[in-house]
Amino acid sequence: MELENRETSNVLGNTENSPPPRPIPPAVCKCGCGHTFQPRRKDQIYLNKQHADFGYNHNTRLVKDSKRKTVERILRSNDNVLKKYFKAYRQGDCATCYLKALKGDGFDSAYFIGLNEQDGKKHHYLYNYYYHISVKDNLTIIKIYKL
Repeated sequence: MELENRETSNVLGNTENSPPPRPIPPAVCKCGCGHTFQPRRKDQIYLNKQHADFGYNHNTRLVKDSKRKTVERILRSNDNVLKKYFKAYRQGDCATCYLKALKGDGFDSAYFIGLNEQDGKKHHYLYNYYYHISVKDNLTIIKIYKL
């Protein structure tokens, strides 16, 4: 009679009706969604692949690519400013104007893609244009060429 009232226990000391023990504790998804899940592996930090992709794209990749995006934005802006002044001051195959005017429109001469030196002149390259900076009569002049 005594055996009938007691629940039978297994090797680990748990009763038959209790859930089996989990060696890995529940975890919170690292993507930032706040879901709690039961990991299948001890190194699983995301609920599934969609959460892993979201976590990578909105955390790791965002930080990693922030500098590149800033530089690309400046390069595009520089290219657009050169386009504007090339159309406005074009005389033959080049346009000549003051660098101060370009800088007033947001041109940053520190950012360019390539540099080539020909005949002692440095040509700075952007996406669709290249330019040469020279000084005449204490005024900085820029010559813009289309690629």
